[in-house]
Amino acid sequence: MSTVLGLACVDGVVLAGDRLHATDGHVRGTRRHVFEFDSVGVAAVGDDVDGFVDRLEAECRSYRTDRGAVRIVPFARMASDLAAEFGVSALVAAPDEAGTPRLRAVASDGSVTDDDVAAFGSGASLALGALEASHDPESTLDAAVTLARDALDSAATRDAGTGDEVDLLRLPADSSAVP
Repeated sequence: MSTVLGLACVDGVVLAGDRLHATDGHVRGTRRHVFEFDSVGVAAVGDDVDGFVDRLEAECRSYRTDRGAVRIVPFARMASDLAAEFGVSALVAAPDEAGTPRLRAVASDGSVTDDDVAAFGSGASLALGALEASHDPESTLDAAVTLARDALDSAATRDAGTGDEVDLLRLPADSSAVP
């Protein structure tokens, strides 16, 4: 299935995911699970990740045209509205009204939670265990990136559905300031 994770720290948000594409216990190849649309990002796993990401990106473009910069509350709502339709669980990151990057977890039923660490996918429990054991909300973005890599490595070692090729997205606090 693959594994995605997100963690927030004082310097921003990190989203990470492996590239393994496996269904029904068979490796089908590789594909991205982490995506960026300007100042927002998403990491997703599930039935139709590509369809979900395409629609979410279109919704973001439309929102920007009509209302301006996409912030975390409307972005999480957009993802929530699409999650059940596409059978996807996603971690979304976007600036809040003050320009500080925030993380939300969107389950495949559309429910949204606000956490400093979150993970979805076949290795989620392994990755979440590693994240919760070492996460410091006051850490730097570089430390968060290292922790994200370590957590995915830990999941890949113990979960056949998690690969070792990793994509990372950093949303630093300083580059997401409100214009």
